[in-house]
Amino acid sequence: MKPVDIQTNANELYLDCNATTPVLPEIIQAVSHTMETVFGNPSSSHITGLKARYILDTTRQLARKIVGLPSGRLIFTSGATEGIQTAVVSAINAAMQVAPDKRKKYLLYGATEHKAVPQALAHWNQLLGLKAELVAIPVDKQGLLDNQFIAEHVKDAAMICTMAVNNETGVIQNLKQLEETIRQHSPDVPWMVDCVQVLGKKALNLDETTIDYAPFSGHKLYGPKGIGFMAVRDSAPYTPLIIGGGQESGLRSGTENLPGIAALNALFELMLDGSNRRFHSEAKLQDYRSQLVGALRSAFPSIVFNHDFELSVPTTLNFSVEGVASRDIMDVFDACQIRVSSGSACSSKVTKSFVLDAMGLEEWRSGSAIRLSFGPATRQEEITEACVRIKQAADALRNSCLIVADTNNDNDAQLDGVVQLKYDDHCCYLVIDKQAKEIAVIDPHPALAGRIENIVSCQHYRVKAVVSTSADSITSQSIELLLPILMPDQSIDEYDVFGWPHSAADSCDAVPVECEGSVIGCVSIGERRLFRVGSRNPVYVLSESATLKSRVASDFLFTGAEAASSAYECFIGENTLICPGQDSEHHIVYTPCELNGDCRVDDGVNIPVGDTDEFWHRDDLLIVDVRERQEHVLSDIPCNAEVVNVPLTEVIQFIHSNSHLRERDIICLCRSGNRSQVVANVLKRHGFNSRHLLGGLALLSSPAA
Repeated sequence: MKPVDIQTNANELYLDCNATTPVLPEIIQAVSHTMETVFGNPSSSHITGLKARYILDTTRQLARKIVGLPSGRLIFTSGATEGIQTAVVSAINAAMQVAPDKRKKYLLYGATEHKAVPQALAHWNQLLGLKAELVAIPVDKQGLLDNQFIAEHVKDAAMICTMAVNNETGVIQNLKQLEETIRQHSPDVPWMVDCVQVLGKKALNLDETTIDYAPFSGHKLYGPKGIGFMAVRDSAPYTPLIIGGGQESGLRSGTENLPGIAALNALFELMLDGSNRRFHSEAKLQDYRSQLVGALRSAFPSIVFNHDFELSVPTTLNFSVEGVASRDIMDVFDACQIRVSSGSACSSKVTKSFVLDAMGLEEWRSGSAIRLSFGPATRQEEITEACVRIKQAADALRNSCLIVADTNNDNDAQLDGVVQLKYDDHCCYLVIDKQAKEIAVIDPHPALAGRIENIVSCQHYRVKAVVSTSADSITSQSIELLLPILMPDQSIDEYDVFGWPHSAADSCDAVPVECEGSVIGCVSIGERRLFRVGSRNPVYVLSESATLKSRVASDFLFTGAEAASSAYECFIGENTLICPGQDSEHHIVYTPCELNGDCRVDDGVNIPVGDTDEFWHRDDLLIVDVRERQEHVLSDIPCNAEVVNVPLTEVIQFIHSNSHLRERDIICLCRSGNRSQVVANVLKRHGFNSRHLLGGLALLSSPAA
């Protein structure tokens, strides 16, 4: 295998600094110098070791100045997660020293804490046998902790964990107010404050507080990964998490990460140097935020920001755009070389933001959340360019009907046939006839309503039906939501509980002969007919697109999640594609033999990133770009092969319409390799000779000239 050449993209705009930051040149130089010349062990007594010890000691002194800790313990760690574990172990071990009948019954943590906190509490609570109850402290809609709740519970708590600045929203907790509440009701309860996101953004003076544990991480502020530190109050209980060697005065054993500590040294010197121009003032960072907010509001008129700017650090923006999934926004930002984070996973499996859920914000805001974060060293040129590219990204979304506007270039005008939309495991289908400008919707989900409405409005489709395969609460809610919007001229009384129009019962001009007795009417979409089969948990059959005869072939079968296969077996032909109502395993669409368990197909073959010469130079390949259209049009794929764009939503129709491509050598690709692997496997199961590019376009260097 050839070595992978992953090159830094000079055009990249990195706006995901709350996840991690690039390492500053001054810090890289400090690390390199230490590794090359000051490589001694700080515990050694010879001169090489003493030089290393000097870096260790001076960095500790600088750290004390940065966080305002002239007294107390300051310990170097591998990062904030280790600091959190150490704090939790220390507090729970102290609680275990009390007689069982007098032990505190709660472990309190903020509902919007980083997952490292509740997971550490749960782990060590069980492992050490405290058996306390983990209790999340509620937050209000601004993300601020409920002081009254704390007052009522903290006296019975073995530990309380809060955070200084939230990593998703940038919301700043009022530590002074929290301290007053905590200490008034429980003067001695161990209190940990996650200080990861506050470093370099707000001033700290820990010695003037009663915070017991304050973990920090270097890579959140331009340092390398794998180095951090924690401040521990002298009176706080302490149990070493790592023992054996006596380093860090016996508080944290293991040879110190000297290059990482040297990185912190360089970082702290920059922070303490009032004349340096590397880190900007809070006023400048607020100006950056104002510029980005203006660009976002101009690009997305329906944008909603999920936090109060007055209560947040200026370097974090968390927003949602109604009707547009966070995955769609993040993917198109990525295509514009803007790196942001999403509250949703980059797959059809939707993961909402637990932080916004805890704040009590609407479900669509949680499922559509985007986090844009920059750092104190971000330059004006980056902000200016980001504003330009935000407009480009919004234009691409608008052109794909993900955002409705007065004018559209209509990337989604290419949609024709069967389109699959997904929310979590739920499958929704659009049956579109582009020429006739007609559409039918099968099994909508409330979370997809905005997307469906945008497509209909953008393309001016005539909606022929909005139907479901089940009468459960979700689909009923969807039908009730969409029918008045998409078919406003019709009365709700004209449809049954599944959305099926009563008038469709006698309107069929042709039905499948073999199953004629099972059909309960049909609806026309262009030249096709959508037949309903069954009165309870119905299925829907889509006919071939041709002049209708008395004998009609069944191209697609929409089975829903609950229908028995015996109800629709007579509709299944050799080439019928079976579209499921739920799809947790990313099968997308089934063949008839898969339903019977009669076919076995190997998964598609991965192509390592290092083996891509043929990808760029062979002209007999078919490249299937499975990114969304808005991503595809923003970043070209420079290769000799034929390239077709087949987003996940259109894979089913591609399989139906392109049986002649089964003999072609097909390579699927996407941004990360996740979607392309799904599509390559689906195509393989349906008889195509498909492979996919492992790691996707994100790991590719520039193609050879």
